[in-house]
Formats: sequence, C-alpha cells, structure tokens
Amino acid sequence: MPCQLRQKPGSSDFEASVGQEVTLIAEDHIGSIMIAKARYGSRELVPGGTAVSKLTFTVEAGTKTLTLVFVFAPQGAMGELMEQSGEEQTRILDVAGDEPRQEFEIEGK
Repeated sequence: MPCQLRQKPGSSDFEASVGQEVTLIAEDHIGSIMIAKARYGSRELVPGGTAVSKLTFTVEAGTKTLTLVFVFAPQGAMGELMEQSGEEQTRILDVAGDEPRQEFEIEGK
C-alpha cells in the first residue's frame, strides 16, 4: 500500500485523503533521534515527558500544521523523518540536531 502523504509541487507541504492513517518514523543515521513533541492541528500526539520513534495520526479535513520537536543523542545526531505504509517507506524530511523543531502543513482533501 503506498504512503498517504503526497508532497505539493514546489512546496515542503503535503496533501492526503481525509480519514487516512499516517505513520511517521524517526530514522537514525548518525547517533539517534526521537520525537519528543508532536502536534497535529490541536491534538498532541506524544504523551508529555516521553519521546517516541514512531507515531500515528488520522488526516483531518482542511489544512492543519504538523509540528515536531526532535531530541538527539549526541547533540549532533542526524536522521530522517519517514512515512511508513506497510513495508514501503518514503522520506519526508531530513532532521539534524541544529534544527530540532520542524513543521509543515498537511491539507486533508
């Protein structure tokens, strides 16, 4: 099954079908990275005081911001944020210790 997020041409934002489940994974390359905070629209996706390497949410109608805050060990760690669907994975963005906060829009159609 293909990934749900489709990048908008000429943009760092995405679109997806309303009601689809999206699974994102923080994938290590140098050191390790995890997602410490995640907010999609008005919903918090990571329980306070924890960090996760994988999270899932359902696409809502309209344009919503997905905000992610990563933690790194060691501080200079690097990785990627991937979308997983079945056995397929698609790179969403590169993640580095000098930019722990990332955000992009997801338009639910």
